[in-house]
Amino acid sequence: MDNIKTIYKTAWQKAMEFEGLLLVLIICNLVFIILGQWMVMQGVPEILELRKEILKSIPLLPYLQPLLGPLAPYLLLKILYTFFFNLIFGAFLSTTIPGIIFFLPFFITIGRALYVGVIFYGITTSIVFKILFIGTFILEFGGYVFSTLAGINIGLSLAFPRQWKKKDKSIDAFKEALKDMKWLYILAATFLFLGAVWEMGWMHYIGAENLRP
Repeated sequence: MDNIKTIYKTAWQKAMEFEGLLLVLIICNLVFIILGQWMVMQGVPEILELRKEILKSIPLLPYLQPLLGPLAPYLLLKILYTFFFNLIFGAFLSTTIPGIIFFLPFFITIGRALYVGVIFYGITTSIVFKILFIGTFILEFGGYVFSTLAGINIGLSLAFPRQWKKKDKSIDAFKEALKDMKWLYILAATFLFLGAVWEMGWMHYIGAENLRP
């Protein structure tokens, strides 16, 4: 137990070394989610049309099919599937690896937050769905904040090794950023796992009929 506490304490201390960037990412997520909702509320034609098409296509998305099909009766498998999908595709491949191209993870974060704001504004009046969404947002986007931070740290290390990491060579700064990533991903993985438990648990036990508009 003490070892676990030490690991999480070290991971949090590492994250706090990037406190400014962390705060910027949190604010950006909130601002662009609100912006997406505001555009829907204002009835921006292009946004409404985009929203309509996305909502129509969501049930057909390939990654949802296992959850709706063979994994549907098995809560543990749904949790693990959601966790690993979000960790590998939602976090690592989408927000960390793109850090090689400097600030790309930042723009991906903005796009994702805007997308969520557009999609979920007014989608239901169900209090159950709203509780589900808020909890999922806090946990999953919390994980994505740390994975995005890892990506931006990599980008800054490659672009400005001396200023950012006090290293003369980009390769040395990159290695330092990879060490940081290990600690940041402890936090990212924890948030994403809790998010998968929260989301799949609610959906499994409450049922889709209680999530209808």
